Amino acid sequence: MKVSRVCCQGCGADLQIDESVRFATCNYCHAKLEIVHDTSVTHTRLMEKIEQTTCRMAGNLRVIELQNDLERLDREWAVRRESFMQTSKNGHRYIPSTVGSVISGIVFSIIGVMILGSVSQMARSGMFGLVGLIAIGLGIWSAVSGYMKASSYQSAVADYEAARRELSERIDGSREG
Repeated sequence: MKVSRVCCQGCGADLQIDESVRFATCNYCHAKLEIVHDTSVTHTRLMEKIEQTTCRMAGNLRVIELQNDLERLDREWAVRRESFMQTSKNGHRYIPSTVGSVISGIVFSIIGVMILGSVSQMARSGMFGLVGLIAIGLGIWSAVSGYMKASSYQSAVADYEAARRELSERIDGSREG
């Protein structure tokens, strides 16, 4: 068993270390030391610096993981948001709104009532009366359906924003800690 003489990086004291030892504590300053056995020399390295560097790297890794989670959340939201979008007759994509849905339902219903009103003054009401009832039915269905879609979208937006806010706060907390 070969004993090497090394210098403590904490206080400079001479230490005698067995060559098989990898870690030691200085008898004088109680510094935690890593014993580095190179081909030509044996020396010490303070473990506190290594531990600090390791902790800093772990913190940086945690921030990167959280940033990746945030980016994934944003990508998933973009896909989900697209599923809520509707297409107009001109091909334009838009997000449904509760106000727009109710207004379109009212317009359809008014048209249906106007058709029924004009049909009631005609001698033969036949098919026109049915068209008026269908327009009123479409108006009600359009209002309810659009309102439900808009409400679902607003709920999804609130969930997404809450999740994004939580991740952002965790990122900020990891950067500070």
